[in-house]
This record gives sequence, structure tokens and C-alpha cells, in this order.
Amino acid sequence: MAMVYCRACAKELHETALNCPQCGAVQQAHVPQTQAETPWLAIVSLIFGIICALTLFDDSEWDSETILCVGVFSIAGLACGITCINQKHSGRNLAIAGIVLSGLTAFVLLCLSIE
Repeated sequence: MAMVYCRACAKELHETALNCPQCGAVQQAHVPQTQAETPWLAIVSLIFGIICALTLFDDSEWDSETILCVGVFSIAGLACGITCINQKHSGRNLAIAGIVLSGLTAFVLLCLSIE
């Protein structure tokens, strides 16, 4: 059985004591256990954004099917990132990075389709 010190008066007391016998101060903070939320939507947005941005470094000729597939990935990355931010999920910074990368790719694809 270990002894600890009171948070308020610094007197020695037993570690399982809820209140200090000297000053009456509460010793154990009762913090509700909440499960940490995984920022899966932001991670998906970032992964789509990275995949889209990496496709921009491809020097080969793109056919319409390739442009369509990369466009779908960029729109999916934008949608996941915007949804994550609007619903105030955790991982906001990851979602912003995914939105930026996916938006940049969508802009480049738009410019390629106009030409």
C-alpha cells in the first residue's frame, strides 16, 4: 500500500483515499472515460489527395478513362474532407491537407479537359 501526498495541503495519505483526512480536499479527479475518435474520414481524404497528387507526376499521355478515374478520386477526396470538417470530426488538419491536394488535382484536370 503506497502513500501519496495531498493535492491541497501536501500531507501524506493513503493512495486510495478519496478525500484528505487533514483538509478534506478531493484527491481523485473523476474524468469520464471517452473513447478517442479515429479520424478515419480525414485519413481517407488525405489518402485520396495523395494518390491524386502523385498521378500529376505521370508524364505519359492520359486518355479520357484515366482523367475520369483521377477525377473521381479527387472528388471523393474533396467530399470526404469537406464532410469531415462540416461535421466537426477529429483530424481537421488531415482533412484540410486532403482537400488541398484533391482540389489542386481537380483544378489541373479541369485545365487538361479544357485544352
